[in-house]
Parts: sequence; C-alpha cells; structure tokens
Amino acid sequence: MRIQTVGSREFKVRLGTYLRRVRNGQRLVITDRGQPVAELRPIEAETDTDAILADLEARGMVTRPTRKGLTPFTPVPLRGKGKTASQIVVEDREDRF
Repeated sequence: MRIQTVGSREFKVRLGTYLRRVRNGQRLVITDRGQPVAELRPIEAETDTDAILADLEARGMVTRPTRKGLTPFTPVPLRGKGKTASQIVVEDREDRF
C-alpha cells in the first residue's frame, strides 16, 4: 500500500477517517505548510518484553537486577556534608529582608 500525504489541517478535520485508514494498514505522512512533520502508521504486533530482554541478556548487552524489589531505576538519596541547598539560599537572602 502506498504512503498518503495529508496536511495537518485536513488531518485534524477528518481524524476519524484517517485513523480508520491507518487501522487498515495504510501509512500517512502529515505535513505542515507542505513540509513533512510526522508519519502515522499501524502499530506493530505486541512484543514479548521478557523474551526481548532474555535475548539481550544472552548476548551480554544487558544485565537484569539480581535482588528482588530492586529495579535499575531505584533512586538513591545523596548524603552530603555541610549545609543543605535551602539553608544556603536562606543565608544568601538574609541581607535582603
């Protein structure tokens, strides 16, 4: 199926029509003042994230967390010495009040 080009205003006005076309497999290029700005296409079939991660792990490209409950994105609080940033700001502004 060929890719259709449609202007952003036309796309906005007839959104339902274009979504049906995309759902049926057509790809659209949306333009703004004649310049392509986006491509709308059907979503690929759902992928199995665990299978992808297992494949990447087998190739040595990723390492999964080993401890339960610990994710790679767990924030770690920073402990610093001295004053906090808010204390420094208050002290800096003391002469203004």
